[in-house]
Amino acid sequence: MIPLPSHVYAVILAGGSGTRFWPKSRHTTPKQLCTIGHGDRTMLELTLDRLDQFIPQSRRLIVTHKDQADKTAALLGKDCPLILAEPEARNTTAALTLAALEIQHRHKDSKHAPIMISLHADAIINDTPRLHEILAQAVAVSEQGKLTLLGIKPAYPETGYGYIERGERLSPHLAGYQVKGFKEKPDYQSAVSYVKQGTLFWNSGIFVWQTQVFLEELKTFAPHILDTLVTLNKGGSKSFLDLDHEELSQAYGRLQKIAVDHAILEVSQKIAMVEADFGWQDVGSWDALAKAFAPDEEGNLCFGPSLRIDTQNTTIDSDGPLIATIGLNHMVVVAAKGAVLVCPQDRAQEVKKIVEELKSANKTEYL
Repeated sequence: MIPLPSHVYAVILAGGSGTRFWPKSRHTTPKQLCTIGHGDRTMLELTLDRLDQFIPQSRRLIVTHKDQADKTAALLGKDCPLILAEPEARNTTAALTLAALEIQHRHKDSKHAPIMISLHADAIINDTPRLHEILAQAVAVSEQGKLTLLGIKPAYPETGYGYIERGERLSPHLAGYQVKGFKEKPDYQSAVSYVKQGTLFWNSGIFVWQTQVFLEELKTFAPHILDTLVTLNKGGSKSFLDLDHEELSQAYGRLQKIAVDHAILEVSQKIAMVEADFGWQDVGSWDALAKAFAPDEEGNLCFGPSLRIDTQNTTIDSDGPLIATIGLNHMVVVAAKGAVLVCPQDRAQEVKKIVEELKSANKTEYL
């Protein structure tokens, strides 16, 4: 394993609420701070583990929500001392701008233009050495002034992901391709055709780019977000870690709430893609676990104590109480933190509706 050069930083986005992973995921302990599967490491810890001997702790930066910052810091300790706490969630454009400006501030005395690798803290990656190879390729592409995305070769027709359409190869000497366009989350038949075409890839949400190129595109397409945050950090002379919290909070509340995909990536002419095949799986909801972990001979995926009679293709997760099932098929059953969830697997995406109902009913003890 060859470490990346000293101008490459890692940004881990770890501020999501994980509402589709309720009841295990809660506001102050979202899924990235939970263990998923049989291990004892949280998803955020596993994300950082993949960077060991590749990007040192001094060049790792986490962006999270202020309500999760203390637990994140307590969990990680010295493994990632740089934690930016957003006063409120304003989607990925604001979070990535905050991180890019902080990196610019920390790297301002270097001759090399800094590069940031943005990772989400809630993905499963099975082949870390291959991840490193692909990221090194993406770094090389980004040094050509490209906002570089990692496209995952689809293993099956997935309707829960957006897709990147691959164009022509940039150069015989680079692994990157032009991006012809993006496809929103498709219906099943469209997803089947995407897999057959061979030129459409899952959008992993892993980005690699020079911070200056990203900021230049922000100046064109999202100037209000950039100008507001540049004013706060005094044009790069001040760290966001040293800002008065109230000052940051007031400014942050004025930022547009928009994903970087819509704000920049779908309109910029500087987008490239590198093909990736490192066993990636987004763990967005309970039904995704059956695709990320190997089930037993009856198709069941079980974490925690359970007793199953005539039960197939069912995901079970318990933080203590025994879950006993009879006659279930394609179901999800979860017991966590004093609450129980039971739903069909094909409706697992709707779990966030429960969180919305609990908020409306002011049932804060379950949030």
